[in-house]
Amino acid sequence: MTRAFAAVLVISWILLGLPETTALDVWAHDVLPRPDWLRAAAFAVSLVLGPTVGWAFAAVLSVLAWRRRDPRLWKALALHALCCATIFTRFLFDRVRPVEYHLPSYPSGHTVAVASVCFTLVVLLRRGVLWAVLAVLVAGFARVVLEMHWVTDVLGAALGVTGVGLLAATALGLVTSGRELVPHLVRPRRHP
Repeated sequence: MTRAFAAVLVISWILLGLPETTALDVWAHDVLPRPDWLRAAAFAVSLVLGPTVGWAFAAVLSVLAWRRRDPRLWKALALHALCCATIFTRFLFDRVRPVEYHLPSYPSGHTVAVASVCFTLVVLLRRGVLWAVLAVLVAGFARVVLEMHWVTDVLGAALGVTGVGLLAATALGLVTSGRELVPHLVRPRRHP
């Protein structure tokens, strides 16, 4: 069931990236107010919640895995790397940003980095899903406020990281079911 859900997420990620923009993108871009204080806050959030946090997390995880000689931490590092690798699909989608910029827009790199760190931490710690979702939402919202990404760039990043992450986590043996990651959000199965 987890692999099927992950496959649906990956397919959704791919389909969401195919159109250049959607009606949701245009609507959100036109309707979202962007006062100076919100832009300043979004800029500060983007400095903290972005690729730097992904690289720093990978460095800390590498040191911990090496010092502790823990295979689970090495697998978590591989999981993080696979989740982060979804960013390279931006050259396949080649979507134009709302503002002129030298890199394609889909998926959002900042959101991929934050979602990768959050997903890996949730897999390792088996808790913190709501905090992880909040961090991804804040990072993504900041990128939309700064007009660096369309709404679907952010949504696609979250879908891609979660789908690839679930597939990779099960393949690496870090989880056997997605239920392990959100036990308090899932009703227990009824046994016949």
